[in-house]
Amino acid sequence: MTLIQRIFAQGWQSVCTMVSSLAALFAPAIPAVLTAFTFIVMDMHYGYKVSKKYGKTHFESNKFWKTVNKFTEATMIICGALLLDKFIFMTYEELAAVRIAAGAVCCAEVISLLESLRALHPNALISRILAKIIKSKAEKYLDIDISEEIKELNDTSDKNSNKK
Repeated sequence: MTLIQRIFAQGWQSVCTMVSSLAALFAPAIPAVLTAFTFIVMDMHYGYKVSKKYGKTHFESNKFWKTVNKFTEATMIICGALLLDKFIFMTYEELAAVRIAAGAVCCAEVISLLESLRALHPNALISRILAKIIKSKAEKYLDIDISEEIKELNDTSDKNSNKK
Protein backbone atom coordinates (compact mmCIF):
# COMPACT_ATOMS: atom_id res chain seq x y z
CA MET A 1 0.00 0.00 0.00
CA THR A 2 1.44 3.36 -1.00
CA LEU A 3 1.61 6.39 1.27
CA ILE A 4 -1.22 8.16 -0.62
CA GLN A 5 -3.49 5.13 -0.23
CA ARG A 6 -2.80 5.00 3.51
CA ILE A 7 -3.57 8.71 3.95
CA PHE A 8 -6.87 8.40 2.11
CA ALA A 9 -7.80 5.23 3.98
CA GLN A 10 -7.10 6.87 7.33
CA GLY A 11 -8.83 10.07 6.23
CA TRP A 12 -11.97 8.12 5.39
CA GLN A 13 -11.84 6.43 8.80
CA SER A 14 -11.49 9.85 10.46
CA VAL A 15 -14.51 11.19 8.60
CA CYS A 16 -16.58 8.13 9.54
CA THR A 17 -15.51 8.51 13.17
CA MET A 18 -16.51 12.17 13.24
CA VAL A 19 -19.89 11.52 11.62
CA SER A 20 -20.70 8.65 13.98
CA SER A 21 -19.65 10.75 16.98
CA LEU A 22 -21.98 13.56 15.94
CA ALA A 23 -24.77 11.07 15.33
CA ALA A 24 -24.30 9.65 18.83
CA LEU A 25 -24.25 13.15 20.36
CA PHE A 26 -27.49 14.25 18.68
CA ALA A 27 -29.32 10.89 18.86
CA PRO A 28 -31.51 11.88 21.85
CA ALA A 29 -32.96 14.76 19.82
CA ILE A 30 -34.09 12.54 16.93
CA PRO A 31 -37.65 11.94 18.27
CA ALA A 32 -38.16 15.69 18.75
CA VAL A 33 -36.79 16.45 15.28
CA LEU A 34 -39.02 13.80 13.70
CA THR A 35 -42.05 15.19 15.54
CA ALA A 36 -41.29 18.70 14.31
CA PHE A 37 -40.74 17.31 10.80
CA THR A 38 -44.17 15.65 10.90
CA PHE A 39 -45.88 18.90 11.88
CA ILE A 40 -43.99 20.85 9.21
CA VAL A 41 -44.98 18.33 6.52
CA MET A 42 -48.63 18.45 7.64
CA ASP A 43 -48.56 22.24 7.44
CA MET A 44 -47.03 22.05 3.96
CA HIS A 45 -49.70 19.58 2.85
CA TYR A 46 -52.61 21.68 4.08
CA GLY A 47 -51.00 24.86 2.75
CA TYR A 48 -50.86 23.22 -0.66
CA LYS A 49 -54.53 22.24 -0.37
CA VAL A 50 -55.44 25.85 0.45
CA SER A 51 -53.40 27.10 -2.52
CA LYS A 52 -55.11 24.55 -4.76
CA LYS A 53 -58.53 25.61 -3.49
CA TYR A 54 -57.85 29.24 -4.36
CA GLY A 55 -56.57 28.68 -7.88
CA LYS A 56 -52.93 27.57 -7.74
CA THR A 57 -52.81 24.28 -9.61
CA HIS A 58 -49.09 23.58 -9.57
CA PHE A 59 -46.55 22.95 -6.85
CA GLU A 60 -44.28 25.97 -6.36
CA SER A 61 -40.65 25.13 -5.82
CA ASN A 62 -39.91 28.29 -3.81
CA LYS A 63 -42.53 27.28 -1.24
CA PHE A 64 -41.01 23.81 -1.10
CA TRP A 65 -37.58 25.31 -0.40
CA LYS A 66 -39.10 27.54 2.29
CA THR A 67 -40.40 24.37 3.91
CA VAL A 68 -36.97 22.75 3.66
CA ASN A 69 -35.44 25.86 5.24
CA LYS A 70 -38.08 25.78 7.98
CA PHE A 71 -37.21 22.17 8.75
CA THR A 72 -33.48 22.96 8.76
CA GLU A 73 -33.99 25.87 11.14
CA ALA A 74 -36.21 23.79 13.42
CA THR A 75 -33.56 21.04 13.48
CA MET A 76 -30.86 23.56 14.34
CA ILE A 77 -32.98 25.02 17.15
CA ILE A 78 -33.68 21.58 18.61
CA CYS A 79 -30.05 20.46 18.32
CA GLY A 80 -28.91 23.72 19.90
CA ALA A 81 -31.32 23.09 22.76
CA LEU A 82 -29.83 19.62 23.14
CA LEU A 83 -26.36 21.14 23.46
CA LEU A 84 -27.70 23.57 26.06
CA ASP A 85 -29.21 20.68 28.00
CA LYS A 86 -26.04 18.64 27.86
CA PHE A 87 -23.30 21.22 28.42
CA ILE A 88 -24.86 24.32 30.01
CA PHE A 89 -27.95 23.39 32.04
CA MET A 90 -26.72 19.88 32.88
CA THR A 91 -30.27 18.55 32.45
CA TYR A 92 -29.36 15.95 29.86
CA GLU A 93 -31.60 13.28 31.38
CA GLU A 94 -34.78 15.40 31.21
CA LEU A 95 -34.04 17.20 27.91
CA ALA A 96 -36.08 20.19 29.12
CA ALA A 97 -34.75 22.67 26.57
CA VAL A 98 -35.25 20.17 23.74
CA ARG A 99 -38.88 19.67 24.74
CA ILE A 100 -39.44 23.43 24.97
CA ALA A 101 -37.83 24.05 21.57
CA ALA A 102 -39.70 21.23 19.85
CA GLY A 103 -42.93 22.29 21.55
CA ALA A 104 -42.52 25.85 20.30
CA VAL A 105 -41.93 24.65 16.73
CA CYS A 106 -44.91 22.29 16.88
CA CYS A 107 -47.13 24.97 18.45
CA ALA A 108 -46.32 27.39 15.62
CA GLU A 109 -47.13 24.69 13.08
CA VAL A 110 -50.42 23.85 14.81
CA ILE A 111 -51.45 27.51 14.60
CA SER A 112 -50.60 27.49 10.90
CA LEU A 113 -52.54 24.23 10.47
CA LEU A 114 -55.59 25.77 12.14
CA GLU A 115 -55.36 28.75 9.77
CA SER A 116 -55.25 26.39 6.81
CA LEU A 117 -58.19 24.37 8.10
CA ARG A 118 -60.15 27.59 8.60
CA ALA A 119 -59.42 28.56 4.99
CA LEU A 120 -60.42 25.12 3.71
CA HIS A 121 -63.58 24.79 5.78
CA PRO A 122 -64.78 28.27 6.84
CA ASN A 123 -68.23 27.09 7.93
CA ALA A 124 -67.09 24.09 9.97
CA LEU A 125 -67.92 23.99 13.66
CA ILE A 126 -64.27 24.06 14.75
CA SER A 127 -63.62 27.09 12.51
CA ARG A 128 -66.49 29.01 14.06
CA ILE A 129 -65.38 28.08 17.58
CA LEU A 130 -61.80 29.15 16.85
CA ALA A 131 -63.02 32.43 15.38
CA LYS A 132 -65.01 33.13 18.55
CA ILE A 133 -62.07 32.24 20.79
CA ILE A 134 -59.67 34.41 18.80
CA LYS A 135 -62.19 37.27 18.78
CA SER A 136 -62.75 37.09 22.54
CA LYS A 137 -59.02 36.90 23.31
CA ALA A 138 -58.23 39.82 21.00
CA GLU A 139 -60.94 41.94 22.56
CA LYS A 140 -59.85 41.00 26.07
CA TYR A 141 -56.10 41.42 25.76
CA LEU A 142 -55.80 44.01 23.00
CA ASP A 143 -58.85 46.10 23.94
CA ILE A 144 -60.05 46.27 20.34
CA ASP A 145 -63.20 45.22 18.55
CA ILE A 146 -62.40 42.97 15.60
CA SER A 147 -65.99 42.21 14.56
CA GLU A 148 -65.66 44.31 11.40
CA GLU A 149 -62.43 42.56 10.35
CA ILE A 150 -64.01 39.14 10.86
CA LYS A 151 -67.02 40.23 8.83
CA GLU A 152 -64.72 41.39 6.00
CA LEU A 153 -62.84 38.08 6.07
CA ASN A 154 -66.07 36.12 5.89
CA ASP A 155 -67.29 38.29 3.00
CA THR A 156 -64.01 37.76 1.15
CA SER A 157 -64.11 33.99 1.67
CA ASP A 158 -67.74 33.92 0.49
CA LYS A 159 -66.79 35.82 -2.67
CA ASN A 160 -63.89 33.43 -3.32
CA SER A 161 -66.10 30.39 -2.87
CA ASN A 162 -68.78 31.88 -5.18
CA LYS A 163 -66.22 32.35 -7.98
CA LYS A 164 -65.75 28.59 -8.31
